[in-house]
Amino acid sequence: MSQVKMILDTDIGTDVDDALALAFALNSPEIELLAVTVVSTEVKLRSRLAAKILKVWSRGDIPVAAGRADTFDGRTVSASPVNQQAVLTADDPVPPGNAIDLMIEAIQSHPGEVTLVSIGQLTNVAAAFEQAPELTEQVQRLVMMAGAVAHEVKSEYNVRCDPAAVAYVFDLPVEKILIPLDVTTRCKYRQHRHTELAQAGTERANLIWRMIRAWQQAGEHTEPTLHDPLAVAVAFAPELVTLKPMALTVATEPGPGIEPGQLRLRGGEPNVQVATDVDVERFEELFAKRLVPMNGAYTDVCGG
Repeated sequence: MSQVKMILDTDIGTDVDDALALAFALNSPEIELLAVTVVSTEVKLRSRLAAKILKVWSRGDIPVAAGRADTFDGRTVSASPVNQQAVLTADDPVPPGNAIDLMIEAIQSHPGEVTLVSIGQLTNVAAAFEQAPELTEQVQRLVMMAGAVAHEVKSEYNVRCDPAAVAYVFDLPVEKILIPLDVTTRCKYRQHRHTELAQAGTERANLIWRMIRAWQQAGEHTEPTLHDPLAVAVAFAPELVTLKPMALTVATEPGPGIEPGQLRLRGGEPNVQVATDVDVERFEELFAKRLVPMNGAYTDVCGG
């Protein structure tokens, strides 16, 4: 099987869908995970969470590194609680290294082969391409869970946290796929599937279940929305969504009727492929079966 070489850039620890996305990637044989890079506030704490999951999956060979805790233009990021830190112990140290350097090294070690999946704010991604402009010729594609196009929410969190980074990335001459709220909000880890995870009895399932419970107890949450796992899935199964080329720009400052982070159509050539529809049933079934594989067997993307 030909595998997608992937770097996952994440703000794991607040919304539980980041942890679900990492577990989904690790349980998907179509993916060769090269590195996990961490962004947002409290990056060292968040990097410990990513490393914890890799350790439980016996994948300590996959490097993890903390990255930017500010924005691309140097502004302070509003703090988001790391509610899943309850699963950490003193035996879960901060991984060494720098996320920007790790991202650059991983792409340059596999020129033309790496899919960079961003499921947090785009600060690390923008910083890596600014530091090493040659990455535009070396990365295969960029998949982003970010933004809202036709959704009722004007500005999605990942874009709103760092619109300057999004503006920079949108201008990069690389293949880009955008997975916006328009499609992700339709995809859930349905509550009737939670029993499978809670009763699986494995160390891996127990860890993810504890992270879901920590997220649920931190707010009025029940079913996780699969924003980030959908971006991971599209990296190896783009047929799960309908893609439409669009020319998008992002508001970096407020204006009359405009919020920072709001995506808008502009004239000119398309700069990104945008997911406008998703096969919800097929994706949700794939995700649930991959999260808790039965007898170690993985289902293919057709549900077989």
